[in-house]
Amino acid sequence: AKTNLRGIELAELHFGPLLHPTRATQRAWTNYSINRLQTNQKYRTVPVSDSEEDSDEDEYGYGVEPDDLWLSNSIKTCIAQIEEEMDLEEGTLQKCITILYDNTELDEEDPRSTESNVRIYSPTTPMYIDVHFQYHCHARMSEIEWSYSLGYKIQRRPPAMAGNVNAIDKELGQGGPQDMHAHNGWQSLCWGYYDDSNGNYGKNWRRIECGKVELYEEGVVDVYETLFGDLERPAASDAEAMLAYQRSLVRGIRLLLAAVGISYKVACADDEIDVEPRDLMLEGLSDRWVGRGIRNACGLRLTRDAEKERKGAQERQEEAK
Repeated sequence: AKTNLRGIELAELHFGPLLHPTRATQRAWTNYSINRLQTNQKYRTVPVSDSEEDSDEDEYGYGVEPDDLWLSNSIKTCIAQIEEEMDLEEGTLQKCITILYDNTELDEEDPRSTESNVRIYSPTTPMYIDVHFQYHCHARMSEIEWSYSLGYKIQRRPPAMAGNVNAIDKELGQGGPQDMHAHNGWQSLCWGYYDDSNGNYGKNWRRIECGKVELYEEGVVDVYETLFGDLERPAASDAEAMLAYQRSLVRGIRLLLAAVGISYKVACADDEIDVEPRDLMLEGLSDRWVGRGIRNACGLRLTRDAEKERKGAQERQEEAK
């Protein structure tokens, strides 16, 4: 049915209930709604919970390959976890995810390679964030091929038209993992690879790990506020409020990871531990530098971080000898 609704009413009609929606112009909410409606028609959303859509058969009753289900199943599992932490009704955030592109090749149950473009429509503001992830991990006779890059781009003024995954592809850098999300408004979240240059292959192969978390504090605040609206920074003297603030920032980044099927539990207090993904390798040695890097960008330093960082640097040097 054609509707004369505009602005936030249009968004509520199609995507409600919104989550504490922010004040914005009618035009901004209208454009957001058209963009989201048309993008969802063109690409695919993540079915919420165990609806009929979520079977192992497609609409014609043919079996769906596990490779094609890995991403949407992983997204649902990871995001449901965050919804629970935030005391949100199941599906509140899952329904905000649209998969623009997914090409996954499984090695038994874990991805050997996967590339995805996923859009997170904010449930609170008339904006969205595109997340792009490229990953490859394959064990050969005497060496392991491993490289990945994960980045995001915030769109504060969505145009009133469907997304175009080919246009996104053209924005990405071609110069290896650390270059992929360094152009055209993209922001690198993290990247890593085993360096096989200088003759590091064959029987003498060593795990020469290169990698970095590229986040910074204003960037993580931007991510959170795009997704969930304004977040007031408490007084530094209020330790409890500051920790809650930092946990929120960490959760915003974990939501970007979850949107491409990555579950990474990041410790925010000394009695918690970092839990890396089960089915994807974001770190090439034993040091959990991704969790630490995310936490540090959100203003959190745990008692053990400095020592772990030192040991991690030492391990990288020793492996590279």
